[in-house]
Amino acid sequence: MDFIKIVVIFFYWTQLKYLIIGQTFDEISHLESKLKNYSPDLNPKLNQKDPVDVSIMAYITAILDYNEVSGILQPVVSYVLTWKDEIRRWNSSEYGNVTSINLPITNTWIPKISIMNMVRQKSIFMYHNEIEIRRSLVNYQANGSAEFHVSGAQDITCSSDMKYFPFDSHACSIQLYPEYANGNVVLKPEINTFDLRYAESNTEWSITANSVDGEVDPNVFSMVRFNITLSRNPSFLFLNLVLPIVLLSFANLLVFCIPVASGERGSLAFTILLTFIVFITMVTEILPACKPISYFNIFLEVQLFCSVLIAFCTVWSISLHYKFAENDTQSIFLHFLLKLSCAYNNSCSKQQRKDKKNLVVPPRGSTGKHFNETCVDKTPQLQMEQELHEDIKSVDKNTKDNHQYCLKCIDSICFGIFLTILCIQLSVYGIKVFYRP
Repeated sequence: MDFIKIVVIFFYWTQLKYLIIGQTFDEISHLESKLKNYSPDLNPKLNQKDPVDVSIMAYITAILDYNEVSGILQPVVSYVLTWKDEIRRWNSSEYGNVTSINLPITNTWIPKISIMNMVRQKSIFMYHNEIEIRRSLVNYQANGSAEFHVSGAQDITCSSDMKYFPFDSHACSIQLYPEYANGNVVLKPEINTFDLRYAESNTEWSITANSVDGEVDPNVFSMVRFNITLSRNPSFLFLNLVLPIVLLSFANLLVFCIPVASGERGSLAFTILLTFIVFITMVTEILPACKPISYFNIFLEVQLFCSVLIAFCTVWSISLHYKFAENDTQSIFLHFLLKLSCAYNNSCSKQQRKDKKNLVVPPRGSTGKHFNETCVDKTPQLQMEQELHEDIKSVDKNTKDNHQYCLKCIDSICFGIFLTILCIQLSVYGIKVFYRP
């Protein structure tokens, strides 16, 4: 029994000593020298005609920026490339039980992967100096499995879709392909989604969907597409751009509520018109010149056009006010407006009199003043002059009332028309944005 214990202890001690002492500098240096002797320009296949299957996986660590006007997305992406090397493998027991080793990329084979829709340089290997290149290593296992990590910030082209601004979403993709002829390298996705475990949040954009797909033709071409959907966080733009424009559109209607005689109607109308022009300039800097046009841009342009019409109506109502003050109503159009407003006023008065027909009015009592007026002896000439003066005053008063009523009718009609247009616009814009397909 003691003999068996001694044998077991001796066996474990020798194995532990082999593991600790076996992986010496000499053993690893010898293995590294052997693996570096292979040409880095040859495919890691015993049969050079066989394609190399390279699996790729991507991590998004951050979205630095997305410029909708230029259509450039700047993500920070890390790629993990894995493949099987049939040349660079070894028996670990012959090299001190070494199961893995790292080799510089300058001394070994790595796949050359490019990004099809990249703005500047095409390669995913973005090194800034020689030290970074020398410290970039490929990890090899004893069975020939190779793994290589590369990361960096990239400028990717991504078309903008501003149709639902500021609730817009944009579909972007990173299109990778191997730069080898005759399909010597076949690029395949390792998983069908992006890995977002290490992604940092962006204040303006968030990734709402992602997928990975590929096209593989072993004899010709292969490609892997990493697709993401960027959605804007609309709170800031809604509070600082959309809401002020909507409130300004309602404030524009207050022009027709200000009396013409105050002299402030024209200044308010033109001030709001200039404010709309400032907002148009701001939106032009934000939105790109692309199709389809944003619904918000259409809404703003229509409101600008309505503001121009309101300015015209304001100037016209002011000119009517002064023409009526001078009794300059010889124009056919002005005469028509007065007749139309008078007819409408008379119809309203008749309706009011009909409503008051059934009211019982008590007989007017004879007061002392009335008795004295009836008993006063007036000369016929004085009485005629007084009646003529009262008729002139009555005609002037009726004319002035008709002019005022005509101006009020015009203001009411303009207010109703532009309010209806604004409500229809807001309804259509809300339906298009919040019930989009």
